[in-house]
Amino acid sequence: MSTSLLRVEGLEIGVDGEHSALVAGVHFEVEAGRTLALVGESGSGKTLSALSLVGLLPSTVRVRAGRMTFDGESYALDQPATLAKLRGARIGFVFQEPMSALNPVLRIGEQIAEVRVRHCGEQWRQAHRQAIRLLERVGINQPERRARQYIHELSGGMRQRVMIAIAIACEPRLLIADEPTTALDVTLQRQLLELIGELRDSQGMGVLMVTHDLGVVAEVADRMVVMRKGEIVESGEVSAVLASPAHDYTRGLIAALPGGSAFPTRARMDTSALGEPLLRVRGLSKSYPSRRRFFGASNELQVLHAVDLDIHRGETLALVGESGSGKSTLGRCVLNLTPASGGSVTFDGIDVLNARGVQRQWLRQRMQVVFQDPFASLNPRMRVGDAIEEVMLVHGIARGARARDRVAELLELVGLDVQAASRRPHAFSGGQRQRLAIARALALEPELLVADEAVSALDATVRAQVVTLLARLSEQLGLSMLFITHDLGLARHFADRVAVMQGGGIVESGDAESVLNAPQHAYTAALLAAEPRHPV
Repeated sequence: MSTSLLRVEGLEIGVDGEHSALVAGVHFEVEAGRTLALVGESGSGKTLSALSLVGLLPSTVRVRAGRMTFDGESYALDQPATLAKLRGARIGFVFQEPMSALNPVLRIGEQIAEVRVRHCGEQWRQAHRQAIRLLERVGINQPERRARQYIHELSGGMRQRVMIAIAIACEPRLLIADEPTTALDVTLQRQLLELIGELRDSQGMGVLMVTHDLGVVAEVADRMVVMRKGEIVESGEVSAVLASPAHDYTRGLIAALPGGSAFPTRARMDTSALGEPLLRVRGLSKSYPSRRRFFGASNELQVLHAVDLDIHRGETLALVGESGSGKSTLGRCVLNLTPASGGSVTFDGIDVLNARGVQRQWLRQRMQVVFQDPFASLNPRMRVGDAIEEVMLVHGIARGARARDRVAELLELVGLDVQAASRRPHAFSGGQRQRLAIARALALEPELLVADEAVSALDATVRAQVVTLLARLSEQLGLSMLFITHDLGLARHFADRVAVMQGGGIVESGDAESVLNAPQHAYTAALLAAEPRHPV
């Protein structure tokens, strides 16, 4: 029988100098050997609640009230120095972004060994040996070699495994995982979730999983707590809550999943009777020079292998595959943002790869892109209205009052108020920034939009809103889309056709229903098998 490992009561968190609370009256319990999911959208207070347990709140944020009982001992949550003593030794923490949480100038082995030295009292030599064993335990091949590497030399999945190795280095009683699988492809997500489950079962530790992904909740959690605007709106056994949610907010989260009632449905295009495609890609390849070997010889790293694909007017083609499969490289080569090594790209009869002068300027206008991270692609010093207006000025589309009117029209088109034009990117949420990026891309009235993981890190309801917007624009404007994603559920319900990439080549393509319901290639079947179980 499971026993209570962690009990949090009356947690209240606020900002210095402000009366209103960011988190109020939060209480939950984690049992040994079981997983509790803390669920909610961005701004719900779930991450602040988790950080407060180990004294890691931002400097301007304070715990105003609350206590926790952990492993039989009582702690005041407004004493971060006391809570910090639990961190690393008895409570492990897996952060969402390992590149921000890990030290870029220390080797991987040193960072894991440091935890053993500080919290377990080991000597450095012994701690290094344990670090290698921990890397092996979390499923990293060649652990001795990886221990000598730096974090930038590892893939996204391996970085998260390193974070888990650090978190479990001293065999903690509780593991807190804050969005550990966000933006990872389905196979990496499956591997990491299975790893956390295995560690929980083998060590008997409790797991607090902080996530906005109900697919992850359905896959790994025993109980769930749903948060909204700093308060708990619903809690219970996962199977009961997902099968029969009692609160409107929980019902809204489920409805916003692909296939849910709030997720857009698009009439599928019949491309069999269409004429010449708007975009034609033939034999596209891309390689990068690798490190030079002895006697001046060098190897080449082949990223794309003779890729063929077509996109017709008004059609949405989803390009799916794991990280490193070549999806983003293909999108950038299609736009000629990254020079291709071979093959051809033709847009409306024009050779994209060899276009110069006026033709190239015209192509820049007709083919636009929305990147995964809108904050990185928007100038932080520019007001968003000026950023949208700038592209029209550069291409001679509009200027003066006409350009400002067009900015207002675009903001309205993507569901934002015209007053947003005077604000800078930092003043918007992630979903709003993505809407701004779409507005800027649409300012030039393109015929093809390349959306590169444009909704991968968004909450379910915000993602549904952005996808609804894209679906509406596709119908209203006849917009064609190359929709790059690792989310198979999203591709199934949003795209007309799907192309599956593996190792730089397309292994299967066809209409979305056929490919994702009856895959012909083993790799596609493996991706589908790794897909989280959604509750709709």
